[in-house]
Amino acid sequence: MSKNYIPLIFLFFLNTLMFGQKVIITPLVVNGKSVVSTSPINLESVDRSSVSLSVRIESPVPVGSGSEGTLSILFTKDNAITPIVAEGGFERMTNFGGGNTATISFVITLDLSSFNLSGGSISAQYKSFSGIVYKSANVSVIKNGSTPTTPPVTPPTTPTAPNFKNTLCCDQDVRYGDRPAPMIATTIDPSKVSASWLKLVGGQFPNATYKGVNYSTNKYNVLITDYVTEPGTYKRRLGNDFPFNDSNPVNIRIIPSPITTNEISIEGAKDANGFTEITNTNPKSIYGSGRSVSAQVNLNILADPYHVAQRGDTYADLDRFEWQYTRTSPNDNSEYKTWITIPNEIGTTLEYFTPENMSATVDNYFLVRRIAIYKDIQRVSNVLKIIPRIVKNNNIICCDQVLIEGASSVESPSVITGSAPSIENPNGANIQILNTTYQWQNQTITTNTRPNVFGTWNNINGSTSKDCLPVPLQYTIVNGPRGTSQTVQTIYNYRRIATITYRTISSNGSFADAITKSYSNEINIKSGRDYGPATLIAYPNPASSIINVEYKGADYTLSTTNITVANTLGTIVNSNNFSTVSPNIISIDVSNLPIGTYFINVDTGLGSRRNGQVTFLKSN
Repeated sequence: MSKNYIPLIFLFFLNTLMFGQKVIITPLVVNGKSVVSTSPINLESVDRSSVSLSVRIESPVPVGSGSEGTLSILFTKDNAITPIVAEGGFERMTNFGGGNTATISFVITLDLSSFNLSGGSISAQYKSFSGIVYKSANVSVIKNGSTPTTPPVTPPTTPTAPNFKNTLCCDQDVRYGDRPAPMIATTIDPSKVSASWLKLVGGQFPNATYKGVNYSTNKYNVLITDYVTEPGTYKRRLGNDFPFNDSNPVNIRIIPSPITTNEISIEGAKDANGFTEITNTNPKSIYGSGRSVSAQVNLNILADPYHVAQRGDTYADLDRFEWQYTRTSPNDNSEYKTWITIPNEIGTTLEYFTPENMSATVDNYFLVRRIAIYKDIQRVSNVLKIIPRIVKNNNIICCDQVLIEGASSVESPSVITGSAPSIENPNGANIQILNTTYQWQNQTITTNTRPNVFGTWNNINGSTSKDCLPVPLQYTIVNGPRGTSQTVQTIYNYRRIATITYRTISSNGSFADAITKSYSNEINIKSGRDYGPATLIAYPNPASSIINVEYKGADYTLSTTNITVANTLGTIVNSNNFSTVSPNIISIDVSNLPIGTYFINVDTGLGSRRNGQVTFLKSN
């Protein structure tokens, strides 16, 4: 009976040989350099190397939907040691589409310290639906020496000659909002022939170059695109006269992302072009999804991109976020954008930040976006348009007002006072102010909706003085299910635009005149309940050097409390550094603080209800 096993074992091995999948791994780019697929991966003594590669799985029979497998990239420093999954090489679902082949692109990271002096190897591992594992041949990894590159192909005089092969690799399945792997073309010498990239538009390739950003240093032979949220088809074009030599098309297909959402928003009015203003003294948080299950990673979709989310799915937390910005124009009509990562910003919310190279004379227009990251998977958010402003030239106004609501009317607002603007002069030049003009603006905020509705900033007719008297708040009759009531539904923000004409005088007596415009901080006027007169006050406000804080109550002695001063980002800039004028009056030296808004916090030690806070503005 035991003899019957021999033909069965033979048939098993024969079946594996006849129907086993073939896995082919092809390295494409190492640290931005194209490599020959048959050469070792050379880390060139780089601590952390980025390696782009393509893996192709060939099946002797078509693979139907629901029978897909998973693919991962492994590395080892010694072929006698069990390989482990590389960073960026985590399991991905294959997509044969009912055919015989599937191609997946990876971008992995290899640490120099993970390999022996003699190097090691990487390989691809395909696990079929039935659980059978197929592996590619090992690709050697070495640590030192010059990376072998594909020899340049010297094109003939006519780039469309038959013996010149212009090819591009490879089709990709990319998760929604993620970035495709680099697209690699046959190597050319850019001094011999021109090259450009085309993207399919309106069902055809236009007679123009691709207008997106090519992040590759070898932009003629490698195309690295930005994050994608829609499918695309690309070619490389050689030559600048018809007939062109166009490469084969490469298709980017979009599959669902396991990061289920990544939307950001900002509360504020938008101008005609969709830009929201933010000021460093009145920061507006850019916030978004990321705190709930709906903004996490669906591990069922990670295993199968075509899985339909349902109750009972398994979720994981995101690893972190990354915030980026780029400069743009008022009409945002340029497709060429270079995104800059904001250092140390990895949370769900972005407070005010100062972009690089902001102009001091004209408005600055920027775009902001957030990248959600889980292992080697990323998803880009929508894009917000912002106009960041920095309060400058000592253009400070004061202060927020809370008006008492009476039985049928609201307390009249007080005059908003403004400091005298000056020209900031870090270089010590002789500057003379020739003229200063003002224009006050207000912004309506409607509070009977959620979220609040912010109006646009409008000039206040006739309000062109140094100070401004705000318009009174009005009651509005509201008809509700319990009858009519009256409330103040509209509050206001105010700001001042100061336009300064000044003269710069050089040491030899020559001079030059210039004009600069600055926006003040914003103050708010709203109504509130009558709590009686304020017991904690600060004066003078704005303050340039010394500010006094006075407590008019009897619950505690101010001089024995814990006093801190914080900026709008919550950073403490002064802690218990004050002088005692009397038991309930102290003075704080603020001369070294930058211009802006600050909070004086009083911790009485008697519980949060007994603590106090007062806002002041630092001026020149």
